[in-house]
Amino acid sequence: MVAAGFVLYDLQFRNTEAPATPLAFQVHIDESLNSNLSGVPSSQSSHEELEESHHQHHHDSQTSGNELSSSSHHHSEGTFHQAVAVTDSEKCSMLARDVLQSGGSVVDAGISAVLCLVVVHPHTSSLGGVFSSIFFSSTSQNASILNAMPTEASPVSYGVPQVLQGLWVLHRKYGKKPWAQLVNSSANLADNGFLVDSSLHAALLANRDKILSSDGLCSLFCDPHQTLKDVGERIENPVLGKVLEQIGRSMSGPKLPDDLIHSLMDDIGVKEVEKFRELSSKHMTIENPLTLHLDTLTLFTTAGPTAGKILANSIQKIHDKKNSQTLQSASELLLNSSKMAYTMGGAWPTDLTTNSSVQLPPWNPAPVGANVMIANTYGDIFVLSLTLNSSFGSGFVSSSTGILLSDFLQGQSSMESPLYWACPSVLIYGADNDVMGLSAYGGSSGPFSLSQVIISHLVLEMDLTESVTGSLVKVPAEISDPWMEYFGLQDNGTEPVLAVEVQAEHVHVMKSHGSCCYPKGL
Repeated sequence: MVAAGFVLYDLQFRNTEAPATPLAFQVHIDESLNSNLSGVPSSQSSHEELEESHHQHHHDSQTSGNELSSSSHHHSEGTFHQAVAVTDSEKCSMLARDVLQSGGSVVDAGISAVLCLVVVHPHTSSLGGVFSSIFFSSTSQNASILNAMPTEASPVSYGVPQVLQGLWVLHRKYGKKPWAQLVNSSANLADNGFLVDSSLHAALLANRDKILSSDGLCSLFCDPHQTLKDVGERIENPVLGKVLEQIGRSMSGPKLPDDLIHSLMDDIGVKEVEKFRELSSKHMTIENPLTLHLDTLTLFTTAGPTAGKILANSIQKIHDKKNSQTLQSASELLLNSSKMAYTMGGAWPTDLTTNSSVQLPPWNPAPVGANVMIANTYGDIFVLSLTLNSSFGSGFVSSSTGILLSDFLQGQSSMESPLYWACPSVLIYGADNDVMGLSAYGGSSGPFSLSQVIISHLVLEMDLTESVTGSLVKVPAEISDPWMEYFGLQDNGTEPVLAVEVQAEHVHVMKSHGSCCYPKGL
C-alpha cells in the first residue's frame, strides 16, 4: 500500500488578482487513436499520407526557391515572423535556423540541432544516449511520436546507443534535406573544433572527478596539467568527426552500421555480442501519440515509457472537476490531481513507500538533459528531449569512435512506472486552433511543471509569459511534504520549462528561468 496523503495547505498565491475561471470542460479520450491513454503503432498508409501532405505543404508554402526569407525581423525578443529553432546551445540553434532558412523541414532542423548538441554539449547529449520526440503536422492537424529507447535492459554496464537510429527513422519519414548534409555540419564542427560555452564549463566543474577519472573525457576537456578547459577554449574531437562523416556517407537504414557496432563492442569488451547487436539494431517505429481531447483543447504527448501518461492523467483529472471557481481552488486541484496522476503512473516520493511488498521499481527514471524545439508559422512543431541519464553519462568514451556512452541501462518495461521523465507535448487550442509545443527539464517535476503551464495559460487565461515563468503555488517554508520536493516546489520554483506558441502568424518563445535556451529565428 502506498501512503499518498492528499493534504490541502494554506497556500499563498503569486497572483490573487487573476480572473476566476471555472474548470468546466468535459474530457474524453480519442479511442480511435489510443485506448486508455496508451500509444499504438501508426498504420503505414496513414504515415505515408502524412509524409506526402507534409512535404507538399512545405513545398507550396516556401517564400522562394524553397527557402525562408532571412530579411524578416522579429517584433521583440522571443517573437518571430517565420520560424524558430531553440536549443541549449547558441551555436546549435543557429545551425538549425540555417537549415530552416535553406528550405529544410522542422524535423531536418531538429536532427541538425541534436547532432550539433552531441558535439558541443556531451554533458547532456551523445550518440550513445536516448531520446523522446513528437512531431505535429499543420497539414494533417495530427501528431506522431518516436521514443528512441532500447526494448530490453543493456547486457553491459553502459547504455545501448539509440540516437542515430531514431534520427534516421525520423529523417526517412519527414526529412527534406539530404541525410549527409545534416550530419556533415556536425562532423565539421567536431573536426574543426568548438569553443567551450558557459553551460559545458559549469558541467565540467560540477563533474570534475568524473572527468579526471575518465581517460576519454579528460583527453577532450583537460589540458596537459590535468586542468579543466575554461570558457572560450577550443575543443576538437576528430575521432567523432570521422565517425559522423562516415555515418553521413554510409548509413542507409534504421540500424547502426556493422563496422560501428564492431568498433563499439571491441572498445567496450562486450561478451554478449549478439544481444548488444540485437538491441542496437532494433527497428524503431513511429507511433500515434497519447491523445487527450477536451472541448477546446487537444493534448498530444508521448506514450510510455516516458512520463506523458502522468501529464495527460493530471490534465484529465483537473478538467474532470467542475467546481473550481477561484485561483486558490485551481491551485489546490493542481496539487491533488497531480498527486493522483503520479501515483496512478507508478511514481511517487520514496518517503511515501510504507509497505515493503509494494516498492518502487529498481530504477530511477532518467531526467531530461537537453531539449530541442523547432516551429514555423504554418504550425509545424517538432519537440525532442534527450538524456544520458546523468551528466556525461557513463563517462566512458569509445576510443575508436569518440562516442560517449550513457548510463541509461533500462529497456522499455511493461510496468506502469516511467523510465524517463520526458513528456514533450503539443497542444491545439482556441477557436483559431493555435498550437503550442512544450517541454521541461530535470526529473520528477517535469509533468507537474507542464500541467501548471497548461492550466495557467489555457484555463486561468494568464498570458504565456506569466504561465511559463511563474508558479501557481507558493509553499510556506514551514511546510514539510515530500511531494513538494518531488514537484520542484520546495524552493518555490520548478525546473526550467520551454514553450513555443504559434499564434496569429507569429512564433512566440518563452522559457521559465535560467540560461537553458537560445532561440534563433527568422
